[in-house]
Amino acid sequence: MPPDGIRSAKRDGCDPGSVKLLFHNQLAQIDRDPEVLAQRLAQHYPLLDFGPRQGHESSFLHRTSTCQTGDLILSCGYTTPIRGTIGAQEGIGSVNMILSGNIRYEAGGKEMVVDAHRPFFFSPGQEYRYTISDHFNGVVFHIDLQRLRQTAASMAGLGVSERRFCQDLDLVRALQPRSRRSEALLQVLRQTLRLLDHPELELAGDLDHLRVDDLIYRNLALLLFPRLEALIQTDDRKRSERERIFDDVLEWTLANLHLPISLSQLEQRSGYSRRNLQLAFQQRFGCGPIQWVRQQRLDQARRELLNPETDDSVASVSARYGFSSPCVFSRDFKARFGLRPSEVLRKGKRHNRLP
Repeated sequence: MPPDGIRSAKRDGCDPGSVKLLFHNQLAQIDRDPEVLAQRLAQHYPLLDFGPRQGHESSFLHRTSTCQTGDLILSCGYTTPIRGTIGAQEGIGSVNMILSGNIRYEAGGKEMVVDAHRPFFFSPGQEYRYTISDHFNGVVFHIDLQRLRQTAASMAGLGVSERRFCQDLDLVRALQPRSRRSEALLQVLRQTLRLLDHPELELAGDLDHLRVDDLIYRNLALLLFPRLEALIQTDDRKRSERERIFDDVLEWTLANLHLPISLSQLEQRSGYSRRNLQLAFQQRFGCGPIQWVRQQRLDQARRELLNPETDDSVASVSARYGFSSPCVFSRDFKARFGLRPSEVLRKGKRHNRLP
């Protein structure tokens, strides 16, 4: 007769030998020695305590698979009854999402039960204890709290500071869907995690290009920041005006790439403070305004090298777009495009000579 933990798993339709994990099921690693597993987990988590629950030592089984997308490392798995303690991590949030089973969490003087009705647990870097009474099948991962706030600010629109979202990350919580919207967001999060079930794309680096991690962060922002929905639904006319002003600044910049452009000029044309201007570019392009101007100059220079005038040279094109020397231009050009500008210029001249 199988041990109690295995019997209970089978009773709930979670036979540990056949339970399907959310992703990389065929690559799952099986551990039956809790001490060996604890040593491995301690390499990735601030593990203060870990082991099978009393009376379930002989039935211990942990089956898990791991995937990385961007800076996120996600683990999905099945485990028999265990208990453990995760230490505090400044700036790092913990997300646990359950597919079946149940867990009791203790953190900040509160007890929370996560199960099929309340399937999502979040800790903003605080220490927490957990106990799995029957079994757990779900996903566990850590998130960068600053990136989460930046994502929320970007979704809220130009000029919204990430500081608006600091207070929402103060509390440990277990989320229960209380509306169609929150239920749909949890469903979309599960579907997004299933996109990771393509090991060949992970090995080729394609998951990074697809930016699945961005989609996960955006979904979490909508789940964890209640005020974000109201900010997104703010007066459309005001938002459109901010967007129009910003687009005008971008249009002017692109028309004047051959001239010196300073941060002060961009401030004056936009009416934004320097901080809000930096924030606006970071939200739209993921970089500061001067970095963006430099990227546009490189892009325009590449277009001219591919379709050069008869007397164009690398030196003349680099000078045209304000680079301090051809060497600096060549270095930045190769870093952005993977080719030297002289190679692109030769290609452009060969193309122009074709009949």
